[in-house]
Amino acid sequence: MKPSLSSVLLHLFIIVTTCSISSIPTVVSDDVVDITGDLVRNGGKYYIIPMEGSDYPVPTTRGRIKLTDNIDGEKICPLDVVLDPSDDKLGDGFYFSQLTRQLYLQSSRIGIDSGPPVVECEASTSWTIPDAEAEAPSNLITTGGGFVGLFQVVRYRPIGPDRVFRPPTYMLQYCPETCFNISLYSYNGVTRLASGGAPFEFGFVKVQASNEIYSM
Repeated sequence: MKPSLSSVLLHLFIIVTTCSISSIPTVVSDDVVDITGDLVRNGGKYYIIPMEGSDYPVPTTRGRIKLTDNIDGEKICPLDVVLDPSDDKLGDGFYFSQLTRQLYLQSSRIGIDSGPPVVECEASTSWTIPDAEAEAPSNLITTGGGFVGLFQVVRYRPIGPDRVFRPPTYMLQYCPETCFNISLYSYNGVTRLASGGAPFEFGFVKVQASNEIYSM
């Protein structure tokens, strides 16, 4: 007997309600894919491309995500994760890794890392949030963390009839205990990634020649 459509769909998607400070229900799929539809590699290096609104897959948020070691002309350490307002750059590539040895990334706890440091700052290059429940600057994403898998990739919205043939978009959550959505936040005139607020919707773009697994 052929399986019913509903049973097939149950094997394709795992529907869960994720906790967040904005109480937004999300749909999580096991497999995470980039904007071309290819599976995202566990430990692979990817750009984070803003993907918002009805114009998808064309980004409607200007800029790209990158690290900075300089705010208002002053050197900072650890580094901040910011939105580059330039449209002609892809930003910086980041490594998305799970502790398990599976080949491809899944929607579960992960670590995010910037790779070998290229500046004088000696802090760890792993992403962290000093205090996700606090106000800025304590809730801003910086480097300097340990690889403990406190972030997770979550599908941004269910796949509806108008999105069935489009690669899914994603959001990040930071989950020390309770899960907090990661959003864009303007602090001291610079747009950064931070806990709280409306989720930041993005897609993955593979950094070429980054097939190797980065050991954190």
